[in-house]
Amino acid sequence: MQESSGTQVSASRFATLTGVSRERLRTWERRYGFPRPLRVSGGPRRYALVDAARVVAVRHAAEEGVPLSDAIAATNTTRPTGISAKTLEVIPERLPVPLLLVSGPAPMRIEYVNPALAERTGSPTAGADLVDALPWFPGSECESALLALFAGFARARECVHPMWSGHSAATARSLLYRLPVEPGRSPLVAMVDLGATDERDLENELAELRSENGRLTELVERRDRWLVAVSELAALFQRESGSALLLATAETIIHRLPPIDAGVAIYMGGELALGTTTRGLLGPCMVTVTAHADIAAVLRNGAPAWLEPSTAAAFGAPADVLVLAVPVAVVGETLGAILLVMEGPRPIDGEVGQLLTVLSASIGFALLRDRLVEGARREPGRPGGPGGD
Repeated sequence: MQESSGTQVSASRFATLTGVSRERLRTWERRYGFPRPLRVSGGPRRYALVDAARVVAVRHAAEEGVPLSDAIAATNTTRPTGISAKTLEVIPERLPVPLLLVSGPAPMRIEYVNPALAERTGSPTAGADLVDALPWFPGSECESALLALFAGFARARECVHPMWSGHSAATARSLLYRLPVEPGRSPLVAMVDLGATDERDLENELAELRSENGRLTELVERRDRWLVAVSELAALFQRESGSALLLATAETIIHRLPPIDAGVAIYMGGELALGTTTRGLLGPCMVTVTAHADIAAVLRNGAPAWLEPSTAAAFGAPADVLVLAVPVAVVGETLGAILLVMEGPRPIDGEVGQLLTVLSASIGFALLRDRLVEGARREPGRPGGPGGD
């Protein structure tokens, strides 16, 4: 698989697009060299977006029993673009909603009924006259729509009609559209059932509720992850200090939260001093704050922000990741910044913003505590300080 140019996405996004887990992608890569991710300086895997269709094709073939090696080899051959005649032939058969084809304008004869419609009790059958097969059809909205399509006054229409069985008070809505035919053949119109009108409204409402439920579930899960992380960090602050605390904090953030790497940079004399981070994607480095307007604004305004690529690079970040800077300040004194490395942008407002503030304040008080303890140790006359016992 050749490296492809164009848009690249994270491993998580690529897994979502293709339905192939990150672990399975790595297994395919290790055994077959497919797909081949793009990596910069040992950074996280990135995949070319144009390769997603090939991965999906291999997954589908494997699910149908084709050996992986054969499925992968098949994707390496050049294939013509467009849709095959075989695919076009089976579209009506695979359509999960009722469809029929009608020739006309007189008589209006049912030429084809797909399986989804044939399975319904009381549905019309191929070969029947539409007027005879459906008692409600003469004079209906659908008859007018079909006549307009056969006469060429329109290319597509919608109509409301009784359910196909005719035994329900509910109504259905169908889409009608004219089909191209060979010269000399009777005009054809496809009639696709869009579902019961009441049922469709309920399905739309249900879809909206499911979407909202998914959003709320994701929000709650994200909030819970942050709260667990903050709780664990609170325990760390009670038993750790100094560089050990900073390393343990970064490790906890990575395990519990979305970042793939994290570190705490200490503000000293106009510079941010960053040691090696947990995953080694940043640092060690000294970054002059005034040389980078974005990080200077983060420390000045006291609000988290995404760093510009040039500033992220100054901290050692690879080109294919983003860095979120969270200021650390206590009672107006700037102490440093938390640097969170992400594979993609994430919202930082609302509850997440509040939890970042709590995280920042906790680290800030821990740093201030360590400074006060160190100062007390050096104070003359105190045990351990100059002149002390």
